[in-house]
Amino acid sequence: MASNETPRQWLQRTASRGARWSRLSVLAGTLSTLVLLVQAWCIATIAQRMVIDSTDFSALVTPLLLLPPAFIARGLLVRARTICGARGGIEIRQSVRRELLERIAVLGPLWARRQHSATLSNRIWDQVDALQGFYADYRPQMLLCGIIPIIILIAVAPLSWAAALILIATGPLIPINMAMVGIGAKKRQEDQFLEMGRMSRHFLDTLQGLSTLKLFGVSKRQADEVHTTSESFRRRTMRVLRLAFLSSAVLEFFASVSIALLALYLGFVYLGQFHFGMYDHGINLFMGLFILILAPEFYQPLRELGVHYHAKAQAEAAAEDLMPILNRRVFERDTDQPAWQPKGSLALSLEGLTARYAGRSSAALDDISIEIRAQEMLAVIGPSGAGKSTLLNVLMGFMHPEAGSLNVLESDQTPRALIDIRSDDWQLQIAWVGQTAVIVSGTLAENLRLANAEASDQDLLDALEQAALQQWLTGLPDGLDTRLGEGGRAVSGGQARRIALARAFLRDARLVLLDEPTASLDQASERLVMEALARLCKGRTVVLLTHRMELLALADRVLMLDQGRVQALETLDNLRAPGGPLARSVSAHPSETRDV
Repeated sequence: MASNETPRQWLQRTASRGARWSRLSVLAGTLSTLVLLVQAWCIATIAQRMVIDSTDFSALVTPLLLLPPAFIARGLLVRARTICGARGGIEIRQSVRRELLERIAVLGPLWARRQHSATLSNRIWDQVDALQGFYADYRPQMLLCGIIPIIILIAVAPLSWAAALILIATGPLIPINMAMVGIGAKKRQEDQFLEMGRMSRHFLDTLQGLSTLKLFGVSKRQADEVHTTSESFRRRTMRVLRLAFLSSAVLEFFASVSIALLALYLGFVYLGQFHFGMYDHGINLFMGLFILILAPEFYQPLRELGVHYHAKAQAEAAAEDLMPILNRRVFERDTDQPAWQPKGSLALSLEGLTARYAGRSSAALDDISIEIRAQEMLAVIGPSGAGKSTLLNVLMGFMHPEAGSLNVLESDQTPRALIDIRSDDWQLQIAWVGQTAVIVSGTLAENLRLANAEASDQDLLDALEQAALQQWLTGLPDGLDTRLGEGGRAVSGGQARRIALARAFLRDARLVLLDEPTASLDQASERLVMEALARLCKGRTVVLLTHRMELLALADRVLMLDQGRVQALETLDNLRAPGGPLARSVSAHPSETRDV
């Protein structure tokens, strides 16, 4: 994918995702024009034979019978064109949104955390939705602008070359005006998107800090700032809409003047003032009426294109903001690597591994060389900023080292570098439980199947039992179908943490990563979580981040980090021995839980 791709090129390339609907929309519009020719012929024939030729009623039967079906068919084709255009736009938007979410997943949580959540959600929803008008209306209409006028010119030119010449000469007035309007429309749309992002960030920050604002008595002042921001966005939106409405009015004016010129020419021909442009057969009532019926349709595609021109400016502005994410270069493993499925326990080897965050001068992990044995629990401790979370991010594949290597060792297998394993295969072998358990709005079963979409109901029940949630489950009104989260049943912190553990059981991964799994829990919940952790970690390789002495006691070895470097890697007993780094953390009362 070219890094210098323009928004217009990206929009054209992306259009292929809904090409079938776009083709059907254009086909329906073309057939609608052909049906219009039949309508015009019927109306002009009836007028000619009744008013000028004074023929019998029998001569009017054919056009009278054709006219009603033609009206019905044209209405159905216009509806089909609208539906096909809308379906094409929806299909493309869904594809772009899916690609955007996949790209965000590839970029990882480290990148996502650096983005403001309001800006990110604005891109995923509002800016992707801004593409709808371009693909549903503007692009099919642009193709019809090259088809419908040609069909009408082919029908009109044999009757009067002068009428055809008037159509050809006045037609470009509308696209020229559209181009002039478009210069300012895109800039205004870009400004509106920027203002929308700023307003979204400001409003979300205000909501998140509302309790603090009330505590300090400045909520009223903040409300005034929200009003000012929303007013600024309203004014920018009205400027965009004003430009769209004014451009539509100008397009209608040019189209009306052009049709008036054609009608004026035909009028002077009937008065005998003009004697050109008629070939040798002259222009009778049938020809004049036929041409006048078709004339508005000649300009209609151009007028509709002008009406939808702001959709093009809106889509280009949205594409310009989405492309940096969609085209962002990320660390990519070799996609030709065969699928990887470990056959036994996993061990990890870090050799001279150095990792650094973007824009930071100091390394978060500096020349780390350790072995994580198969089926061992390795606890990682250290002060804030020591590199503990960075180590987890490296192990999960969200952060890639700038030096050194991370190798995966299976039992009786040759060590394999992590970069040689496809990221989806690797992450399938990881179960992660963090400090904050995410509960989505949905049923309990849906929350659990986030870890394993193919899990049966019995698998879910077994996982809940392993996570000490069976008793809680029996008290739920609808069992696994009980709705949780927003609009559903409230879940306590301890219950949410054990739901996260149940997901880990469902994952059945070889490698378990734990980040302060008992943080902020009461003693009863902590005890249940620790019992579930003991069951989860059995027979698996575990890396545990914690400051709790009770959790450290479960570990086979403890890794001490400080400023990204290894300070010690020993058993807990050796670290707590007299003169050891943790000697001072030994409580005078062994039953008392202490932080280290």
